[in-house]
Amino acid sequence: MAWLLAMPSSAQGLYFGVKGGVDVVNMEFTNDVFDKSNRMGFFIGPTFVIPTMVPGLSVDISGLYNQRTLKVEDESINQQTLAIPAHVRYGASIMDFGSVFLTAGPQLSFNIGQSTFEWQDKKNLDKYFSLQDTKVGMDFGLGASIGHHLEAIVYYQIPIGKTADMTWNETVSGSKTKMKSSKTTSSSWLLSVAYIF
Repeated sequence: MAWLLAMPSSAQGLYFGVKGGVDVVNMEFTNDVFDKSNRMGFFIGPTFVIPTMVPGLSVDISGLYNQRTLKVEDESINQQTLAIPAHVRYGASIMDFGSVFLTAGPQLSFNIGQSTFEWQDKKNLDKYFSLQDTKVGMDFGLGASIGHHLEAIVYYQIPIGKTADMTWNETVSGSKTKMKSSKTTSSSWLLSVAYIF
């Protein structure tokens, strides 16, 4: 839908910029047996703003390097992804000062770093954390621009599907163990700042 809206806008121009920011990750497990905490990450990369023929409506497409540190129990897990958000935004100008707008759309992320992590806990039981190769989320945000170049947006990202799988050994009786597993999802708050040339 975003591309269809953008196609008639070729005569109006394409705006290029650089976007960066931070995100706060909240992980949830289907089996709530792990200590976890909110962790921060950062992202940076090029962004393109494509106006449409509808006043106030535009499309924002970016290619972002995203690095997060997830923490499960005492283990820190570094996640590196290439994120491609494609957002539709609609807003209104505030005289010559800038504009405010709402934005929403999907984000597709590809894992480009290590995907499987394993360690042993204090009881020498094996634990495995496996990240998905691709992840899809929906972003919803509120933004404001100052002049025609600087803008800031706050997003909330809702995951679609799981983010990772957690597998571990659990002692049953004596020295016997059995494998258990849990799916993991991660929602995020993102603060983005962009400079549009």
